[in-house]
Amino acid sequence: MKDLKIAFLFFCLYNLFLFSSCNEKLSVNQEKSKIIDSLDIFILKMKDENFDYKTRLQSSSKALQWINITKDSSDINEILAYKIYLFGSLKQYDSAIYTTRELLQKTIKENDSISIGRNYSKMAYYFSRNNQNDSAYFYYNLLKNDFLKYNDSLSNGNNLFGMSIIELSIGDFIASEYSGSLALNYYKGENPNYSASVYNNWAISSKSQGQLKDALLFYKKAIGLSTSKKNIIIYKNNLAIIYRDLKKYDLSIAILDSLKSIETLDNNTKARVEDNLAYIKWLANKNEYVLPELKNALAIRQEENDLYGSIASYAHLSEYYKNIDTNVSLYYASKMYDVAKTQNRINDQLEALQKLIALDNPENAKEYYNTYIKINDSLQKAKEVEQNKFAKIRYESDKNQKENLQLKIAQSNSRLELEKEKTRNIIGVVSSGSVIIGLLVFVYFRKQKHQREKREEVYKTETRIAKKIHDEVANNVINIMNKVQYTKESNDRLLDDLEKVYLLTRNISHQNSTIETGGNFENSLKALLTSYNNEKTRIILKNINEIGLEFIAKNKQIEIYRVLQELMVNMQKHSKASLVAISFKNIGREYFINYSDNGVGLEFDNLTLKNGLKNVETRIKSINGSINFDSSLNNGFKAFISFNK
Repeated sequence: MKDLKIAFLFFCLYNLFLFSSCNEKLSVNQEKSKIIDSLDIFILKMKDENFDYKTRLQSSSKALQWINITKDSSDINEILAYKIYLFGSLKQYDSAIYTTRELLQKTIKENDSISIGRNYSKMAYYFSRNNQNDSAYFYYNLLKNDFLKYNDSLSNGNNLFGMSIIELSIGDFIASEYSGSLALNYYKGENPNYSASVYNNWAISSKSQGQLKDALLFYKKAIGLSTSKKNIIIYKNNLAIIYRDLKKYDLSIAILDSLKSIETLDNNTKARVEDNLAYIKWLANKNEYVLPELKNALAIRQEENDLYGSIASYAHLSEYYKNIDTNVSLYYASKMYDVAKTQNRINDQLEALQKLIALDNPENAKEYYNTYIKINDSLQKAKEVEQNKFAKIRYESDKNQKENLQLKIAQSNSRLELEKEKTRNIIGVVSSGSVIIGLLVFVYFRKQKHQREKREEVYKTETRIAKKIHDEVANNVINIMNKVQYTKESNDRLLDDLEKVYLLTRNISHQNSTIETGGNFENSLKALLTSYNNEKTRIILKNINEIGLEFIAKNKQIEIYRVLQELMVNMQKHSKASLVAISFKNIGREYFINYSDNGVGLEFDNLTLKNGLKNVETRIKSINGSINFDSSLNNGFKAFISFNK
C-alpha cells in the first residue's frame, strides 16, 4: 500500500513537470509568432501608398529592428530597397546614398551581378540628385563598362543619358552627344518621352556651341516624340528662344502666343511664357509697349519665390529701360546680379556684371570690371579642373579594364608555356629561325611605334599651342572691351576690332583643337566639315557614314582630319565657293576621299604648293598616301586623296 502511494505521488509530480514544460514551449512559440506578425505588419505598412513617406520610412526602420531580433535576413534586401526609395522621395539624398551603399555591400558579398548593377545605378542617380556629379559619373562609367549586359534596355538607356547630362554640364559636348546616341540605341523608339529628352539635351548642346539650326531641328524632334504635355510646353518655349536668337521673331511670337492660351499652365510656366513673349515683341519692335507684361511676369515669379525666373525678368527689364532710363536699367541689373550671387549662377553673374559695367559710373564700373575678370578666370579654372576630373575617371576605368585583360592574357600564357614545355625538344631546330623573325618584327614595329609617337607628339604640341593662343587672345579681347568703356576712341571702331580679334581666336582654337579618334572620329570629322555651312557656302558630304572611318588607325585619322581642315580653311579664305562636295569611298583596305568646290580656282600651270597646300601634301605622304590637285581659273578646285587603312 505504501509503494502504491509513492508511485501515485511520482505520477502526479511527473505530469506537473510535463505540463509546465509544455506551457514554457508554448509561451516561446507564441512570442516568436508575435514577432513575425509585427514584422509583417511593418512591411505591409512600409509598402502601403495610403501612408505618407515619413510614416512608411519609420515602418521600414522598425521592420529592420525586428529582423535584428529574429536574425531572419530573408526580407532585409527588400526592406533596404524600399528604404532607399523612401529617402529619395523625401529628397534625403545623403541617407539614400548611405543605405544604397549598405545594400551594395550585401549584394557584392552575395556575388549577385544583377543586383550589383541595379545598386550602381541607384548610387549614380542619387549622387547626381545630390549635385555630386563626379561620384555619379564614376558609377555611371562602371555601369557602362561592366554591367550593361545585366540591366534591361530602359535602365541602360537612362544610365547612359545620365552620363550625357553630366558631360553636357561640364562642356564636354562631343562626349555628351555620343552618350546620348548610345542611350537612344537602348530606347529603340519604344520609349518616346525618354528619346525626346535625349533630343532636348542635344538641342541644348547645339545651342551652347552656337549651332542654332541644329538646335532647331532637335527641339522639333523632341516635340514630335514627346507625349508629356508638360515637357512639350518646355520644348516649345525653348524652340521659341532659338527662333528669337535667329531673329525670326514672328515665328517665336506665334509659338509663345499659342502657349499663353493654355489654361492649365502653372504660375511659374505662365510667368516664363509671358516674360519671353513680351521681351521678344519688344525686340521685334522697340516701340512696342510691353512694360506691364514684363512687370506682371516678375510679380508672379516673386510671389512664387521663383528666383531663377526672377533673374531672367531682371535681365529683360534692364534691357528694356537701357535707352529709356539708365538709372532704372542699372537698378534691375543690380537686382539681377544680387539674385544670381545668392543662387550661385555664375554665367548670370557675368551677364549682370557686363550690364553694370556698361551702365554705372566709371569708378563703380572699374570695380565691376575687376570682379568680372576674377569670376571669369575662376570659372575657366573650375571648368578645367572638372573636365580633368572626369577624364581621370574615364582613364582609370580604361586602365583597370586593360589590366584585367592583361591578367587574363598572362594566365593564358602560363598555361600555354606548360604545353610548350612538352614539345620544346621538337621545335628546337626552328627556334633560331623564330628568334630572327621575331627580331625583325620587333625592329619593324619599334620603328612604326617611333613614327606614331612622333606624330602624336606633334599633335599634342599643336593642341597646347591652340590653348595658349586662345587664352592670350581672349585676354586681349577683355582689354579692348575695357578701352571701349574708358577711352575716347570710337566705340564702333573698337568693337569692330574686338569682333575681328574674337573671330581670329575662334578660328585659331578650332584649327588646333583636340581631335576625337577611334569610335568617335566619324562624328568629330562630320562636325568639323558641317561647321563651315553658312548662308554663303553649302557643304555636301557623301557616304561618310558608310565606309567605316572609325576603323582607320588613329594616327591616320588625325592626319586626315588635319588635311580636310586645311582644305576647308583654304576654301573659306580664297575660293569664294558657294558649294563644296566631299565624297568618301573605300575598296578593300584602300580609302578614297574626293574634294571639289565651285570657287574661283587658279591656273593649274601656275599651281605651286605653299603654306597650307604644302602641309596637306606633307601630311598625306606621312601616312604613305597620295594626293593630286586639279584646278583652273573660274572652274573650281579639286583634290583627290587615297591611302591605305
